[in-house]
Amino acid sequence: MLRPKKHITRQKIKEDKFVTETLRAFEWVKRNQNKLIVGGVVAIIVAFVIWGSLSARQAAEREASLLTLRGGYELEQGSLEEARIHLLEAVERFDGSPSAGRATFMLGHIFFRQGAIDSARGYFEQYLDRYAKQELLRAAAVAGIAACMEQQGDYPGAARTYEQAARDYKDHPKAAHYLLQAGRSYQLAGQTQQAMAVYERVKQDYPDMAEADRAAIEMAQLAHQGG
Repeated sequence: MLRPKKHITRQKIKEDKFVTETLRAFEWVKRNQNKLIVGGVVAIIVAFVIWGSLSARQAAEREASLLTLRGGYELEQGSLEEARIHLLEAVERFDGSPSAGRATFMLGHIFFRQGAIDSARGYFEQYLDRYAKQELLRAAAVAGIAACMEQQGDYPGAARTYEQAARDYKDHPKAAHYLLQAGRSYQLAGQTQQAMAVYERVKQDYPDMAEADRAAIEMAQLAHQGG
């Protein structure tokens, strides 16, 4: 007696393929289960290392921030030596943290006020090389280097660096002031024409600011001295 032929549908073919592929997958997992276990352990270890690293950085930043705040408070109180102690600790212990960057910038000002010009310039340069992220502090650090150069007697270099601070950060609230400082440095260098040009820039670029009036006065005095 002949049996009726079975009709193989597309759905049946799909089901067979699914079963076949599932069986193959189970066989692969069985053959490679040791590798999978090792891989899972490695993944867990990597996750813990990343988490630990982030936690350590956060803890370091908290401590560095506290030291920097204490240094800033002492600086506001005029206790330069106490401020320097806290800020140096923040920089040395937590090198690379954001608060260590702010502490580096503040150390530049402290050493400048203490008359240690070479050290001040070094910290301003270090801030620009390693930490410069905030535009306000970047401009102030460039101007800090210019002030150090002025104290070291390099008036032309100081003038150009003040100009750089004003040029690179034209919208900075102290940009006009930096240009005035540049003009004064050119005057100290005996470069009257350069000074006049800078003062003219102040008048043209910042006509509504008090620095423009000061620039006009400086130009009048230079013109009078020149006869």
